Amino acid sequence: MKDLRDYIQKLSEFPGELLTANGRVSSNLELTRVIYKLERENKKPAVLFNNVDRQNMPVLTNLLTTRSRMAIALNCKEEDLNHTYRAKEKNYIKPVMVSSGPVQEVVYSGEEINLHSLPAVTHNTSDSGPYITAGIMTVRDPETTIRNAGIYRLMISGKNQMGIHLSETSHAYYIYRKYCERGEHMPVAITIGMHPAAYIGSLCFQGIDIDEYDVMGGLMGKALELVKCQTVDLEVPAFGEICLEGYVDKDERSQEGPFGEFASLYGGPVLNPVVKLTAITMRKNPIYMDICSGAAEHQQLGALPRLGQIYSQAKLAAPGVKDVYMPPSGFGRNSCYLSIKKIVEGEAANVAAAVFGTDPFIRHIVVVDSDVNIFDESDVLRAINLYMRPDNCFMMKNAKGSPIDPTNREGLVTKIAIDATKPLNSKTRKIDYSEGLEKIDLSKIFCK
Repeated sequence: MKDLRDYIQKLSEFPGELLTANGRVSSNLELTRVIYKLERENKKPAVLFNNVDRQNMPVLTNLLTTRSRMAIALNCKEEDLNHTYRAKEKNYIKPVMVSSGPVQEVVYSGEEINLHSLPAVTHNTSDSGPYITAGIMTVRDPETTIRNAGIYRLMISGKNQMGIHLSETSHAYYIYRKYCERGEHMPVAITIGMHPAAYIGSLCFQGIDIDEYDVMGGLMGKALELVKCQTVDLEVPAFGEICLEGYVDKDERSQEGPFGEFASLYGGPVLNPVVKLTAITMRKNPIYMDICSGAAEHQQLGALPRLGQIYSQAKLAAPGVKDVYMPPSGFGRNSCYLSIKKIVEGEAANVAAAVFGTDPFIRHIVVVDSDVNIFDESDVLRAINLYMRPDNCFMMKNAKGSPIDPTNREGLVTKIAIDATKPLNSKTRKIDYSEGLEKIDLSKIFCK
């Protein structure tokens, strides 16, 4: 699979994974209400809206809401998703340059640039306006020349201008500060609509010296094809749907927000940097992609790319670590569950400390034994209620956290780690409720 269109075609092989909506919907709140209603009914299909705002540009959303569709993107079984991701994200494959690509079939520049021609979505009632939420922004470190790619919320504030929220924990913010110190604008290229593996790779938790395009290639199993941008000195995926070229102004700030974020809360208005566009390029008949803010896709997409680095660091702290998971109940960012085959007491605390140091967004950690299913929250809660002792838990005060964490106070949060592992010297044994079930035939027992 080379691009988003190949992936959409692949989804057609899996019944119920993709719904097509031909009825007219508005990008102003109505589109997201369709997704929220499906979630209320415990349905999480990807949805392709073909009739949005009477435009000819379809909108794809809810694409990566489930681990099953992420597994399809990485060409593996759902139960192997974590392991496959960890293996592929370190199998770097460098991109290759090509002379042309579909993403530049149509080019708009100067007065032709018009962001209002895109079916950008207003997601929630108190949002300050339409936002681009599925744009992978590429920048280049002015000192090392290494590319960096990530997803940042973009508020449309004019035909050729957007407000951008650069989280202080992001590499792009660090790179932006370098440009400001040099007295220069930061060139950017924002790709909307790519193969899902590229979205997962753009959010990988790796060092600033790693080019996310290399990670994307590893996740896709082949080199990403790139084309030179038309108006900025950057390269973008040749098989993207839409690309916005421009720069983040070194000086200008404007009000950005409120916006309903991943934790299902609104962040207030902030004076944030401004992106000014120099070109828009796209396919002849592009598919616009959206990530429904605060919904299951936003949470799920934020979780998987973090798990690889968290697992690696936790494994260094304790070799018995088996797996890690960031559940939707923690919005894919705030909570982390780890299973461990404990060898000596104290390993749970070491593991938790390593994870806190790896991901500043994590506020709660639960460490459980390897026989606990960390993908089943009821199983994790049982372990907490059975084995948690407050004296084996610890708090970390005045730690750096997410800037939009609702418990954030002047940039600082309090974190807690829960040791829900059984003491090594414990004589208690769990009941095996599955024992003998294969001998029970309910059809005979409940026969009429």
